Amino acid sequence: MILDPSAPHPHVHTDDEVLEFWEMMERMVELTDVSQGEANAALVGYVKRACDNYMVYINSDTDLCRMAAIFIDSKVFKQREEFCLSKLLSLLSIDLLELNMKFLIAYILLWDSKNNLNSLDTMLNYQGFNVFYNTCYTQFAYLIKYGEQQEQRYNLHESEEIELRIIDDMKQISTVLLDLLFQIFKYCKCTMENVQMIDDFFVYYLMATMKSDSVNDNDMFNNVKFRLSLALNEQYMMFSRDYEIENKVYKYLCNDTMHTDFPELFLLKFNRAQDSTLKIMMCKILYLILNSTNDHVSMNFFYTNDLNVFVDVMIRELQNISDNDELLRNYYLRVLTPLLKNTELCNTHYKKDEINNLLHYLTRVDNICGTDVPTQEQQLTLKLANKCLNQVPWLETNGDDWDSDSTSARSSITGITPVTNSTPTDRQPRQLYSNPEMVYSAESLGRRKTRPPPPPPARKVRMP
Repeated sequence: MILDPSAPHPHVHTDDEVLEFWEMMERMVELTDVSQGEANAALVGYVKRACDNYMVYINSDTDLCRMAAIFIDSKVFKQREEFCLSKLLSLLSIDLLELNMKFLIAYILLWDSKNNLNSLDTMLNYQGFNVFYNTCYTQFAYLIKYGEQQEQRYNLHESEEIELRIIDDMKQISTVLLDLLFQIFKYCKCTMENVQMIDDFFVYYLMATMKSDSVNDNDMFNNVKFRLSLALNEQYMMFSRDYEIENKVYKYLCNDTMHTDFPELFLLKFNRAQDSTLKIMMCKILYLILNSTNDHVSMNFFYTNDLNVFVDVMIRELQNISDNDELLRNYYLRVLTPLLKNTELCNTHYKKDEINNLLHYLTRVDNICGTDVPTQEQQLTLKLANKCLNQVPWLETNGDDWDSDSTSARSSITGITPVTNSTPTDRQPRQLYSNPEMVYSAESLGRRKTRPPPPPPARKVRMP
């Protein structure tokens, strides 16, 4: 849900009034043979009318989709697509633009990007990345100063309630902008300059404000922050092959004052994620943590019971991955070796027999390949399974004692181990977080941009 369910209930309009509003919206952009000037007038008029009727006729997610779809599918947009995108970006970049209008413009751009990936390239050609990042940065700067303290107050006065609604608006805008940045990272060739724009403050706010107790998957702001942190880490990893670039996501995770919410949220997502792309992104960030040059990080990042859950999830996933998704199994196997070798699992030997049986099973080509010629990914699975057996000392077994056709071996890799969430009573102390109250103290925070939070922007307050 994008729109705030706690907002004042809008006036109920008749069916005729609603129909008349949407017909007018369609007529505004159904012009033929439009010049650039006419397209500009139609676009500005459309966005302004949508803004004026936000929370009046546009008061649900369905209405938002309809508003965006009418414009993107209109004759004006089809005839002057490049101009319309550049104009929308230009409007979005105006600092003093009304928050409602910023939100609706960003929503139209997100709708277009998810229905036409080519539009992302056009947006990038018109400095779209800079606009999304700088606009989101402004929201973050305000939220970190006023957001938390305002939300924690009770018995708010009318002026404070208005300010709280401004905070909600900024979170909605940020949610859409972060999703746009995620789309760029996922589908476009992002430039080194784009990634270098992102400073420590932005990454700090992105990760420090995630909430692990947000079990409600409808918390879109929390979810998109998590996804973007994974995608940003992936960008750092790719560019580090050819450039010397600091991975600010990894830097934050290795900092002793890091909040505990990210590891807990990460474990929750790792267990529940359905999307293969997201699973691979999580494997990449987990690989960095487990292979840290600082042994203190890899050994103490997760609670002991958390590590057990990771093992349970990987056993389940490695067994159930289809032939069409062998690449994902490769990533799980890459992570499994340091997970078993560089963490407390090297002392607890959790589920040693099940892991041994599973890895031996994956070293037999006929167990994972239904054809005569294994794919490149399947061949890599064989190598990675063997590598894990050879590099994790406590998994060393005599291969002759393991019969791949035995009933016990096969039954041990066909059952799914129940995965449970960690409970505080099961956990060992995590030394890395010995002082969770300390303020983030990465050196580069002192060199970050010193943008003061903006004054509360104007917001139209309508009488119900």
